Amino acid sequence: MASLNCEAYSPRVEAESIFDLLCNLREELNLPIIVRALAKNVKFTSEKNTIYFPIPFKETETTSALKGVEALVATALANLKYGESSRKIEINLEQTTCFLFQTYLSTIDGLGKYDAGVKAKLKGDP
Repeated sequence: MASLNCEAYSPRVEAESIFDLLCNLREELNLPIIVRALAKNVKFTSEKNTIYFPIPFKETETTSALKGVEALVATALANLKYGESSRKIEINLEQTTCFLFQTYLSTIDGLGKYDAGVKAKLKGDP
């Protein structure tokens, strides 16, 4: 009989893992060469380190990792403009979850993202 992995799942650890994967894909993603060196300044935090969306997709973890990459690019740009500086980057998983949750709560003329007719309210391609 196969043994079960009884370790608790950690969204924070998974966000770090996805972030590392993205940093390792630097060339494929056309990220600046400096991101690898700056990546050590990124810290993922979470008060409860728990799953917020009870779905099989790693929304919080993936978005947190992408926010980390976004912060790396912003840091690289700031270093170009203002000079090299040691900047600490904190990506909070609860805040990322709130950022994602707003898409579930947003409405246009009272219609949510899954309501019929909501696409007609959105701006089309020019």
